[in-house]
Amino acid sequence: MLNVASPDAPVFCIQKLIQEQEGVAIAEQLVSFGGNVLGNPYRRISAYGVQDGCTVSVAVRMLGGSRGMDMQNRVGNKPGSGQASSAQTQIDRRERLRKLAMETIDLSKDKFFMRNHLGSYECKLCLTLHNTEGNYLAHTQGKRHQTNLARRAAREARDNPALPQPLARARVARKKSIKIGRPGYKVTKQRDPETGQRSLLFEVSYPEIEEGLQPRHRFMSAYEQHVEAPDKKYQYVLFAADPYETIGFKVPNQEIDKSEGKFFTNWDVQKLVFSLQLHFKEDETDNGTLEKPSGRPKTFAPWER
Repeated sequence: MLNVASPDAPVFCIQKLIQEQEGVAIAEQLVSFGGNVLGNPYRRISAYGVQDGCTVSVAVRMLGGSRGMDMQNRVGNKPGSGQASSAQTQIDRRERLRKLAMETIDLSKDKFFMRNHLGSYECKLCLTLHNTEGNYLAHTQGKRHQTNLARRAAREARDNPALPQPLARARVARKKSIKIGRPGYKVTKQRDPETGQRSLLFEVSYPEIEEGLQPRHRFMSAYEQHVEAPDKKYQYVLFAADPYETIGFKVPNQEIDKSEGKFFTNWDVQKLVFSLQLHFKEDETDNGTLEKPSGRPKTFAPWER
């Protein structure tokens, strides 16, 4: 309790008097009279009904309240516990990195680390001061220190050509060629007289193929291509060689027999004809017929795709 001498005094003067006599900070004071809180520090206490000889009550305010408390009991938080702010999260992250660096890095081998006569630590590269070794280690992982390291390495390499130079990433220039159209082709249906297996023989002519280049081929499922609507009953055989367009033939989606003598390719460098023969493995659904390959081959996207 505090006796008020003058009703014309502002609330702020009363709060200051309480701070001097009771040692309670103004921000923690909750001054009231007759059930009413004296909330405006610049208003006269007489406006709240306080007269000569009246006594006001002072309570200590609990700062923070429920702000920052987890009232929803979210997963990972204890009921009523404060949630960490983004700033606190970053501080905790840096602390974890600092502890990890102190366990893995030997500062005695760092030529830029120096302890001065005041007991603090210096980075001779960046000219910065640090209170602890952990703080210095956190600095070495930062952008400023890493940038200065890269500049120093580049300067040393320029000043001393005899030193081993850092390896540069090799760039492979992608060769661009103008497509001249589809190549000539011939498709022959066959059947093995001994096993009765069905087979196909592809002969693709490349008279204008680039020097030193050999045609390539691969099989593609119906769901890889974007030329036709996918049909699980078929697959595609693709042929490619620059500067010709990549072409593909639709064949039955049946397992290819790649045993010895059943699957082979040949590139005739004299006639410039690429040949591929394949045999299908027979299954219970085979009815003795062979679906005719598309008489006109499809043009597909570039080979790299």
